Amino acid sequence: MAEPAPAQDSTITQPGTGLRRWQVEVEECEGIVEELDLRGRLVVVTEDCWGMAEPVCNELERRGAGAVRLSLELLHKKFTEENDGGRRILRADPSSQGQIAEAAQAILNSGDFGGIIHLAPTHLAGHEWSTGEADTTGAVAMQGLFGLLKHFDSAYSQGDGILASLTALDGRHGNKGERFNSLAAGASGVVKAYAHERGNIRCRAYDVHPEMLLEESELATRLVDDLLGRGGEVEIGLDIDGRRWALALFDEALEKPRSGLADDEVWLVSGGGSGVTASCIIGLCQASAKSEAHFVLLGRTELLEEPGDWLAWSDEQLEQRKLALREELVASTEVGKVSIVEWNKAWSPYLRSRDIHATIAAINTTGNSAEYYSCDVTDAEILTAIGAEIGSSKGQITAIVHGAGIEDSKLVADKEWDVFANVVRVKVDGWSALMAAAEASGSENLRSACAFTSVAGRFGNGGQSDYTASNNVLDAEMARLSAGGETRAVAIAWTGWRDVGMATRGSIEAIFAAAGIETLPVDVGVRIFVDEMLCGGKRRVVACGALGQMDIFDSFRAPPLRLPGDVSAALDNPERFPFVDRLLAFAQGKSLTGESTLSVEEMPFLADHTIDGVPYHPGVMALEMFAEHSLMLCPEHALAGFEAVEFGLPIKLMKGEMKVRTVVEVKRSEGDLIWLEAHIESDLVNSKGQVLGQPRIHHKAEVRLVHKADDLTGHFVTELAASPRLGVPMAGELKLPASFIYERYFHGPRFQSHGGVLRGVGDATSPGCDGIALMRHQLPASDQWLVESQGESVL
Repeated sequence: MAEPAPAQDSTITQPGTGLRRWQVEVEECEGIVEELDLRGRLVVVTEDCWGMAEPVCNELERRGAGAVRLSLELLHKKFTEENDGGRRILRADPSSQGQIAEAAQAILNSGDFGGIIHLAPTHLAGHEWSTGEADTTGAVAMQGLFGLLKHFDSAYSQGDGILASLTALDGRHGNKGERFNSLAAGASGVVKAYAHERGNIRCRAYDVHPEMLLEESELATRLVDDLLGRGGEVEIGLDIDGRRWALALFDEALEKPRSGLADDEVWLVSGGGSGVTASCIIGLCQASAKSEAHFVLLGRTELLEEPGDWLAWSDEQLEQRKLALREELVASTEVGKVSIVEWNKAWSPYLRSRDIHATIAAINTTGNSAEYYSCDVTDAEILTAIGAEIGSSKGQITAIVHGAGIEDSKLVADKEWDVFANVVRVKVDGWSALMAAAEASGSENLRSACAFTSVAGRFGNGGQSDYTASNNVLDAEMARLSAGGETRAVAIAWTGWRDVGMATRGSIEAIFAAAGIETLPVDVGVRIFVDEMLCGGKRRVVACGALGQMDIFDSFRAPPLRLPGDVSAALDNPERFPFVDRLLAFAQGKSLTGESTLSVEEMPFLADHTIDGVPYHPGVMALEMFAEHSLMLCPEHALAGFEAVEFGLPIKLMKGEMKVRTVVEVKRSEGDLIWLEAHIESDLVNSKGQVLGQPRIHHKAEVRLVHKADDLTGHFVTELAASPRLGVPMAGELKLPASFIYERYFHGPRFQSHGGVLRGVGDATSPGCDGIALMRHQLPASDQWLVESQGESVL
C-alpha cells in the first residue's frame, strides 16, 4: 500500500459502495482449519523441474492417498507410461489435445480420482517471457491444465476433491517482485475460474517465493499440509518467512494531480479503433489537450475510406446509405436477391470504419494526433514491421495500451480446445507482439503501460477459464513491470461496461447479470482510466462496484489509514504491542481504534483462564490492551495508571478465536498528564457471518499517561502520596502455600501469581492478609504467548 503520509483524521470505515477504484494488495491470511480426507483417492501431480513432485507424492501417500506423476513435455511425440522405482510416471505433450486425452483416461482408469496438484508452472521460474512463448511454455501452465480439467470434470462432479496449481513468482502472486515469468500466472487463472464451476472441490492457486523451491521436501510438506488442512481463499501466497498471504482490494483513491502528456509521446493502442478502449483514449486526449502526443490505433477492421465522410450524418442518412448498399449487393448477385444476414454482414464494416474515423477525428480535435493500422495483434512479425515504421516516422513508442480481447463463455466441460487457445492468444501473444513493436521502434523501456483486464481475471468466473487465465497473465506482467521502476504499468480489471464493449454481447452480459455484478457507465470508466494514466496508477487496479457471487471471500477493504512514522513503527513491533493486530481508525492526538484477535493457540494464557472449558479473557489483559492502544496513540507518553475501571460483559471464546476492538479517546489533560477513555467492544455475529445490532461493550477504564522525561521523580512522589497507606509487608514464613489458593480458584499455571499467604492483618472491621506476589518470570508457566515458547520475547 501507499507509504505512510502525514496523519489525517479518520474514522472507522467500511469499504465504499458504488463504482470506484480499488488497489490490489496482499494481506496476511490464516485460512480456515478444515481437514480434507483423500484416503484411497488418486491424485495427479504434474512434474516440476525442481525435484518437488516426488516429495509431494510421498506426502500424499503418507496421508493415505495414491499419487501418480504426469510429466508435461513439449514436443513429446506420443503419450507414454513408465515405472521409475515404483512410481508410475505418465508423459504427454500439453499442447497435444490427443495426448492429454490419453493421459486423462489412463488416470481415470486407475482408481478413484481425487484431484490434481499442478506443479508444472514452476518450470517457468527463472526464465524470461520471450516473443511467441505463450503457445509453447504457456501451454505447460495453462492449456495442458485446461485439457485435463475437461476430462476430469465429470469425476470432480461426483464429490469432494482438490485442484491446486503452484507458481513461483514472489510468494505474493507477483504483487512485489520483478523477476518472474508472468505466463506461469495463467495456471492460477484457470484454477480461480474452475473454483466457480465446481464449488464442491477445494481449489487453491498457490504462489511461493522462488527460493522455497530449493528446499523441495520442506515445501512439499508445507504445501500438502495447507492444501488438505485449510479451507477458505483460493489465491494464496506462501512466503519464505512463513507468512501466508491473500490478495484483497483496498478502497484507495489516487491523490496526485493529473499531469499532461509530453509532446514526444507515442502510444500504441490495441483495440483502439472503437468501443471501450477508444472511449478511454479519447478521454485521455481531452484531459491532455494540445500535448501533440501521437496515438497509433490497432484493430482487425479493414478501414474503409468512404465512412470517413459520414461523421455528421443523421440516422436517416445512414439508413439511406444502407438501403443503397442493398441495391448494390442485389445487382452484384446472379439470383438478384440478398438475405438480411448477408446484408447486415456487408454493412457492418462500414459502421466499424465510421467508428474508427470518428475516434481519429475526436483525438485530432484535442491537439493530439492519431493513425490506424489494420492487423492481427497476435502477429509479432506484422507488429514488428509496424513498430519499425512508427519509429522512423514518429519516434520510439513510449506507451502501450492493450485493450484487444475476445471471450467465449462456456464451462470447461463444454469449451473447445481451440477456443481456449484463441482467447488466451489474443491477450497473451498480443501483449508479446506489442512489446516486439515497441522494441522495433527503438524503445528500450516504456514510460507507461496499461493492460485492460477483467474482474473475471481477478476473481475467476465460471465459464471463463481462458479469459481468466489470460487476464491473470497480464495482471502479473503489469505488476512486474511496475516493480522494475522503469515503466509505470497498471492492469485495470474492469467490471462489465454498460452499453459498450464486450459486456453488451449476450454471453458476458448474461453472466454479469446472473452474478449480481454492477456494470460501469462509460464516463465513469473513462475517468478511472485517465486518472490511472495521468495521476500515477500502478500495478493492479480493479474498477468495479458490487460483484455479487463473484466475490466469494469478501475481498473488499476500507481505505488504508495514513499513519505518522512513529505509529507505523509501533505497529511493526509486535513484541511491544502484541494486542494491536491492526488499526481500524486513527485521528492523531485524538482517538484510535485497534483490532485484536484472541486465540488460545496464539495466546496460551487463555487456556489457563477457563471456566467449564470456556476461555475467558482476563481482566488484567484487558488493562494491558487499554495501555497498549493508549501508548500507540500517544507514543511520547508513558503509562501512569488506571482509573474508573469497570469489568463488564465477560469476553468468552465460545467458538475458537474471537475478534475484539479497543477504542481509546483523549478526554482531558493537566500538566504532564493526560487521561484517555478506553473500552473494549465486539460484534455479535450470526452463523452466516452477519453482524447483528450494535457493538457489545465489555470493559471500560480511564487510562492515565504521563509525558516521558529523563527525570520523573516529581511524578512518582505525587503518585505515592495519593496511594493508600497500607504499609510494607514484613518477611516471614508462609502460613498458607499457593496451592491453598489455587485449589479454590480456576487459574492455571500462567495466572498463578499469588505465591502464598504470610499472615493475617487488620481487625474484624478491616481484615486483610500479607502475601507474596510473583513476578512474571517466577510463575509456574511464564510463556503467555505462543511465540515465547518459540524463543521470541513479548513485553
